[in-house]
Amino acid sequence: MKKLLCIWCMMMNCCVTIAQQQTPSPLIIYANTYQQGLYHSFREFQTNAPSENGNLVIKDRSSAAQMYLLADKNQLVIRDGAGERKVKDYWGYCDGQNLYVHDNGLNKIIETGYYCIYYQQRMQPAARSYNPTAMTTGPMNVSVQLYKVINITTGEILELSAYNLKKYILPQDPELLQEFRTDKEKKDKLLYYVRRFNQRNHPVI
Repeated sequence: MKKLLCIWCMMMNCCVTIAQQQTPSPLIIYANTYQQGLYHSFREFQTNAPSENGNLVIKDRSSAAQMYLLADKNQLVIRDGAGERKVKDYWGYCDGQNLYVHDNGLNKIIETGYYCIYYQQRMQPAARSYNPTAMTTGPMNVSVQLYKVINITTGEILELSAYNLKKYILPQDPELLQEFRTDKEKKDKLLYYVRRFNQRNHPVI
């Protein structure tokens, strides 16, 4: 009788362990499909649970508005019975297939993982330009391109740089950090190391 009881307990423990292993993480990076809608917070994005839906449309701004007004490259609007209005105070958006983060306009997330990667292009003031014909000077705005990453467990957004990789990202993976430190070409391989980190580390909440 004791032997049968022992076997039954062992079987129950195995079942619990298997159930725990098969329980899916609520993280959006493990989702088979994305829920369409508006994320008002990082938490809603993180758990694939947008809190608002409707006829949402991304509208691009003109190159002139971006260049001279330093306007965001696009904006999100919602269309309803009252007409069209700009969406304000939101974290991001999903059209059902693609994920976007609201950061100087909407930027498409090109890769998901422990650190989700997106590409940002924006205008910013540069040195003043000189017009020899008019004998005048004026401000010159330039296009700046950079990659950023989102920590899927905390929501922290970092510019992808050698410093941020060494200081904040790779310390979570000491072996990869050591490889990064000894790599003489690391400044040209920032995306490579983020992707390696994502392949080697699998977050859960």
